[in-house]
Amino acid sequence: MAKKKTATAKKPTATKKKTTATPKKAAVAKKKTATVKKAVKPTPKKTPVAKKAVDTSAVNLPDSGTHEKNIQQLPPAHMSNIKNTINQLMEDFRHISDNNLTALQRRRKIGAGIRNYGFIDKVSDLADANPKFAQFFNINDLKNAIRNIEMCRDIVVLLQAFTRMVSNSMMVYSDDAFTMALIYYNMVKEMSRRGDPEAMEIFRMLQPFFRRPKRSSAEPTAKELEKDLHALLHGKKDGKIIVENISPKKSAGVRKVVDDVHKSKGSIKETAEEQFNN
Repeated sequence: MAKKKTATAKKPTATKKKTTATPKKAAVAKKKTATVKKAVKPTPKKTPVAKKAVDTSAVNLPDSGTHEKNIQQLPPAHMSNIKNTINQLMEDFRHISDNNLTALQRRRKIGAGIRNYGFIDKVSDLADANPKFAQFFNINDLKNAIRNIEMCRDIVVLLQAFTRMVSNSMMVYSDDAFTMALIYYNMVKEMSRRGDPEAMEIFRMLQPFFRRPKRSSAEPTAKELEKDLHALLHGKKDGKIIVENISPKKSAGVRKVVDDVHKSKGSIKETAEEQFNN
């Protein structure tokens, strides 16, 4: 009887071996999946022929380089009628209230924003209920001024809406016109690179519109000063840079920059010791 018990005890060991064999199958399955992934061919690269086909367009369009097809001209008679009506309205308002202000005078005036208008309206109500404190102005003048503000504000809102409508149309037409002009310029530029004599002449005529002249009267920028200082230190240019600054206690400092740097025909590089010895 004892021998039979020992035989039965050996059976679980066989089951353990079977369980250990299952991970190997899983590993084999993983290897198979890995081989399947390796078998996938990568996407073919674009041939250089396609790139050349794109480059031969010779036109570098901007991102928003779409313009309307067949742009129709606005009716000239209708547009002239609008201008005449606006001019007539300006003349009529000038007879009613003529207040010409310069830019400095406009900055000094107090506007009627949300908070200011609310304060003025509240003071009007309080002054009407307590007139003994309104000794230096007439309450009716204050009320009339408030009503005039409201009427002028309504007209300004309509005029601003009309101005936005017209300016939006102007921006759309200007964007379309500049896009088409840029297409023509890029085409002429590409053809001039290829040696077309007519395109070279047209490109020479259009190229000055993309050049930015250097400012002569205004003070140089920080980048320009760094560039000129670097050129002076390495002896590539002749000239001098003078920076004068006055720092008062209450207000900001007053700075004066003189950048007199120019290229020389023969660049001479001298150190401080050589200058001292000479």
